[in-house]
Amino acid sequence: MKKILGFLKKNLVFIFLIVVVGILGCGFNLINKTQKQLKKTEEEIKAKYEEIKKYETQKDLAPSPELINKLKKEQEFVQNQFISMLNRFTTTTIVMPEFKDFPNVEFKEFLFETNDILKKKAQKNNVVIPSSFGFQETGFPSQDQIPLFTLQITVLKHIIDLLIDSGVSVVNAVVPGMPSSVSFYKVLPLDISITGSSIEIMRFLKYLNNPSSFFTLESFSITKKDSGMFQGNFKINAVIIDKNAVAQAPTVSVKQPTPVNGAPVQPTQPGAPPPVQNR
Repeated sequence: MKKILGFLKKNLVFIFLIVVVGILGCGFNLINKTQKQLKKTEEEIKAKYEEIKKYETQKDLAPSPELINKLKKEQEFVQNQFISMLNRFTTTTIVMPEFKDFPNVEFKEFLFETNDILKKKAQKNNVVIPSSFGFQETGFPSQDQIPLFTLQITVLKHIIDLLIDSGVSVVNAVVPGMPSSVSFYKVLPLDISITGSSIEIMRFLKYLNNPSSFFTLESFSITKKDSGMFQGNFKINAVIIDKNAVAQAPTVSVKQPTPVNGAPVQPTQPGAPPPVQNR
């Protein structure tokens, strides 16, 4: 029994790492399945949209009112599936501020306020974070740079909050990359380097793998330093889903003939000759 306890104490870090890797493997599998389902739903929506869109230019092939109603029901069903998929994919939504009156000035206020909030929170929790995250603090950015920088700062704040909450000792660096658009969502890559105990790094991985998190772990490496602490380097993607980006298929309306002398007129099928009215 003592030999077993001695073995466990000696290899405790590696055992924890194996457990974490196992948990991450399950998380990756779940994320992969969710992304495949999301892609399938996206393709179904596009197919239905194209099917209805073509009738705007090919009116002679337009469907009957019965078929239109059927397609509408199918469209609503697919859209509901898509929204349900988004709700299961993440429960955290990212909200970016809008700068309307004086965008340059308001953006700089947002930058300084975010830095101040993060520094105060880090100091309160005894976490060391970088004094700067690489954003220019003098002068003003151009109008076309503001949306990009706002997105990067907003995501950076979320990941720094997560790092502080996980209690890591030192946040060495957090470097946001350039976002890329993928259908209904954006992907913003992040390079992160932290230093802490094995427990702190494992806690960060646990928080990162939380179902409510919109971060996905692409790869990581952990090395032990001479001080006994561990340094972790992570490549992470922030998956920002726009829940308002569901494609709205155009409504195809069928124009009914105008009644003559109050007499009801039966609707005509597409391509059929117009009814003959008695005079």
